[in-house]
Amino acid sequence: MLSQLFLGISLTGAEWVLYVLLLLSVLSVALMVERWKFYRDAGKGLNVFRQGIRKAAQEGNWEQATHAAIARTKNATSPDLEAGMTAALLSSEKSHDPEILTQIAQDEVVRARLAWDKNLVILATIGANAPFIGLFGTVLGIIKAFHDLSTQQGGAGAQAVSSGLSEALVATAMGLLVAIPAVIAYNLFQRRVKSAVAEAEALKSFLIGRLAGK
Repeated sequence: MLSQLFLGISLTGAEWVLYVLLLLSVLSVALMVERWKFYRDAGKGLNVFRQGIRKAAQEGNWEQATHAAIARTKNATSPDLEAGMTAALLSSEKSHDPEILTQIAQDEVVRARLAWDKNLVILATIGANAPFIGLFGTVLGIIKAFHDLSTQQGGAGAQAVSSGLSEALVATAMGLLVAIPAVIAYNLFQRRVKSAVAEAEALKSFLIGRLAGK
């Protein structure tokens, strides 16, 4: 009963799987573009801001540093990991205890990182599963090809199964074509996030050290 049901589904072939992979490829490209724009906007002027904050902190000009951090936080279209953290640290007047300052800074970094990690899990899922979806389409195509062979005779049947197998393998190729760019983009974006977190942690340690020594 179940085998007949699955056979009926299999005889639909791999074409619908190709449509699924096509939709995943469109989604994947859209996510790549969205993440690229986000990281580009978040990184605009960040090096200049970072250097300005360090210079102001070294000179003890905390008011200037605070205004710069607040202004960047308000004007940013995409939040970076440093402006909000810097504004929270410099605006805190309750304590200069390093542990309390670390908690304040970490709260801001974690909340900002949620925006940086957004959609990356979807990109990773597409990259990890697209080859298996393509393989599934290939299996369906092979089942259909051999079923067609069993209903025909002679050279026509052999030609039909050869044609069916070649069409079925297209699904595997399509799955790889969707997965490879998604995996590459995910790794590059993950590298970007880790680098940004490292820079934020370095600035956090610098500011906490300066604030604790006031």
